[in-house]
Amino acid sequence: EFRRVLFRSQIISASTHSKVRMYQRILVPFDGSIHSKKSLNHAIEIAKASNGIIYLCTIISINPIVPPGSLFGLVKSASRAQLQKKLLTSAKKDAKLMEQEQIAYCKSKGVAAHYKTIIDGNVVEEILKFAKKKSVDLIVIGSQGLQKINKIKILGSVSRKISELASCPVLIIR
Repeated sequence: EFRRVLFRSQIISASTHSKVRMYQRILVPFDGSIHSKKSLNHAIEIAKASNGIIYLCTIISINPIVPPGSLFGLVKSASRAQLQKKLLTSAKKDAKLMEQEQIAYCKSKGVAAHYKTIIDGNVVEEILKFAKKKSVDLIVIGSQGLQKINKIKILGSVSRKISELASCPVLIIR
């Protein structure tokens, strides 16, 4: 299967070359990491060059968390539910703040942006569903998110899967 590789110079010079595709609907999965911030900046450059719109999305996924002591029966199951509820409430609050900040940031750069927070779900599946729903032309994603394991310098599993499964071009930012 042929995968389109995008070079930054192709995208930036898109307005001067008719053969290079113009990207009007750009999706940026955003988790607040440095890589997602870099991705947003690249997406803003592309959107400015093509008069496009940016769609940001954040997926909140609260995995079953095991509080310390629960393995020994020291924590009641009600405590787990309360902990998960508190974590979800906190994550929603953080996502709302990120939404306001990033929408304002895009606006200050002269680019229209929309933000969607998705609660619970498989991160890759939710990003791909959102991309399809919004008919995006390009996904700009960071090479790594907030989950850093032993500082291994490999392509993050989410960005790798997105690049393999997306129906549109994917630009991975390092």
